[in-house]
Amino acid sequence: MVRPRNVNRVVRKKPVPEWEQEEFTSRTDIKLAAQEVTDIGSALGELSESQLKKMGLPTELLDALLLYKRMDPGPAIRRQRQFIGKWLRQHEEELAELRAKIEEMEARAKQQNLHFQKLERWRDRLITEGDEALTALLEDFPQADRTLLRQHIRNAQKEAEQQKPPKAARAIFQYLRGLEW
Repeated sequence: MVRPRNVNRVVRKKPVPEWEQEEFTSRTDIKLAAQEVTDIGSALGELSESQLKKMGLPTELLDALLLYKRMDPGPAIRRQRQFIGKWLRQHEEELAELRAKIEEMEARAKQQNLHFQKLERWRDRLITEGDEALTALLEDFPQADRTLLRQHIRNAQKEAEQQKPPKAARAIFQYLRGLEW
């Protein structure tokens, strides 16, 4: 039996160097760093127009990104992505600021997702446990309306039994979102 060559082969990924560093050890490092900067431009292109305008980008970059968003897939969008990457590489001082802003936006989005997951866990707990979970919630949030929540919980339990759309469960989630956490 012939053994395949790549069976236990481990491919180690080389760390991508920062574009802002002074020297590169090889041409491959330069290309990897340039590609990473271009990927930052692509990440900026995935943001909405309002998010881009809130970031306070230079007008030339903002116009290029808005044009990128309007383009149809094809070779022109690849050239536009390369143009955005080239612009970012030429303006290194703005590149560092953009990286920080993107990381901040990602951290904020991650925090919001964690908050929503916490609310979903509370909603599921309220529906499954009923009054026990409701008293635990009211200990943390005494300003919550007990009767309204109890009504929504009963409706959600009935909807789950009858396999109807979870209208009451959504109402519970919306109410929990309205509470100050």
